[in-house]
Amino acid sequence: MHTLVASVVIRAGNDVLLVEEGKEAVRGTWNLPGGRVEAGEDPTKTAVREVGEEVGADVDLLGFVGAYIGSDVFVDGPFIAVTYRGELSGEPRTVPTDTVEAVEWVNPKDFAGLTLRSPYVRRAVADASERTLPLDVVRSVVE
Repeated sequence: MHTLVASVVIRAGNDVLLVEEGKEAVRGTWNLPGGRVEAGEDPTKTAVREVGEEVGADVDLLGFVGAYIGSDVFVDGPFIAVTYRGELSGEPRTVPTDTVEAVEWVNPKDFAGLTLRSPYVRRAVADASERTLPLDVVRSVVE
């Protein structure tokens, strides 16, 4: 069984917004803002909710980047990350929680110096730079 998560690639110039994980099993790793899709929840709603919770700012989803399959120690097995491209309305900030240690803008050229939570992060950021599908195209397929 795969765990469904939703994440968002948010850019400012060449930089991408990343969160430093605070959960014990993955503490110190870097990830796109996002999280688990709750039962019956639309992944677009999850993406918006999770960005708000993790970076303290609202996000407008601009399009669909892709779906990535991977595995993660925190979710005890395989996951599917439904990933969107988004734009913040407001400044990101670290929200005091037990799940996020820090929020930072990072140039993808500097990813080599970070421990990314999953290889999909690098791939999703690259894909978001190359192509993003309109949300209404994706919705018309899945609804």
